[in-house]
Amino acid sequence: MPFLLVSLGLGGASLIYLGLNIQLFRGLGNLARSKNGFSVKKIEAKAASTHPLVTILIAARNEEFRISKCLDCLMTQDYPAEYLQIIIVNDRSEDKTAEILNRFAVAWPGRLTLLTVSQSSPGLSPKKFALRLGMEKATGEIIVTTDADCIMSKSWVSTLVAEFEEKTGLVLGMTSYYPMGSKNIAWGTQALEFISYGVVAAGLVGLRFPVHGNANNIAYRRRAYEEASGFSTHGNIVSGDDDFLIQSIHKLGRWDIRYCVQKESQVRTEPPLSWGQFWEQRKRWASKCSLYQPKQAAFLGAIFIYYALIPLCIISGFFDARFLILGLACWLVKIGSDFGVMFKGLSVFSQKDLLRWFIPTSIIHIPLILAAVFAGTFGDFIWKGQKVRRKV
Repeated sequence: MPFLLVSLGLGGASLIYLGLNIQLFRGLGNLARSKNGFSVKKIEAKAASTHPLVTILIAARNEEFRISKCLDCLMTQDYPAEYLQIIIVNDRSEDKTAEILNRFAVAWPGRLTLLTVSQSSPGLSPKKFALRLGMEKATGEIIVTTDADCIMSKSWVSTLVAEFEEKTGLVLGMTSYYPMGSKNIAWGTQALEFISYGVVAAGLVGLRFPVHGNANNIAYRRRAYEEASGFSTHGNIVSGDDDFLIQSIHKLGRWDIRYCVQKESQVRTEPPLSWGQFWEQRKRWASKCSLYQPKQAAFLGAIFIYYALIPLCIISGFFDARFLILGLACWLVKIGSDFGVMFKGLSVFSQKDLLRWFIPTSIIHIPLILAAVFAGTFGDFIWKGQKVRRKV
């Protein structure tokens, strides 16, 4: 009787998971059709007809080895300079970040607005405090955020802005790792695991159920930000300046959320330099999930339970071989349907070369998710040289 109940429950959950991935595949297909119908010529025509004021906002902490490349990209954007404000908030940096920022400000007079945070506000996430300070100086109708370790094309801003229609409140873009030396299995596994979050986020936006995004490639209308109360409703949560804002704007019901699939909108970011950094980053991301809006939290919670049941069933196979067979069968359903989603998503975003790392990534995926959620929810993590918990 126990095996029958478990097999019915886990089998049903696998069918639901398969159905979810089919829906994600459909959502990505919706985005692919929008990609084909929104050519570069249309982007150029729209950009030529209207130039809303845009503010690029970056909070930087201890970025002396990365920020120069990012600033080089920002200074050469093809969006008209007279309509583009660039604000960099130096968040308590202890290295040469301030020196580099000042050097760029001299080289590009009038192009950079530099702000400095010497001490964070108690009870508020340091990054959100820095971003809120930047918002106070922002003049743009559209706010575009990225991170200091990112690089992008010269058409990045204009491509994101071209996605905005009258009812568009927020636009997401894809972020991937840029190569670091040889493309070995360590880099490839991390790169595919990282971009998988973007692929899932894109599919969910295609289904009009946004859950998460990446703060280093987001543009939002200031009015939508203000109507959603900005960061005030989640300011004490260390991470999530992206996900909580996305969900809050979506909850308003007045704004559309889009995912830009044009190649020019993509951002490249530096991968973790060690498995230790990778682990700390994943703990930080996972720490916020249980604090999401109820619908999004329930959605991710159901997936977490499904992921937990598969290894539990496999381990039970040491006592009853039938559980081993059941667990492996459900795992194969997961892997097969995940492959379909990733194949579609990586095709849409022109990143199909990452599929070569699918097998090793699939092997670590479930234990990584389970461990990161548990450790991030109940433990602490290292972020920008600081040991923090999920709430301040």
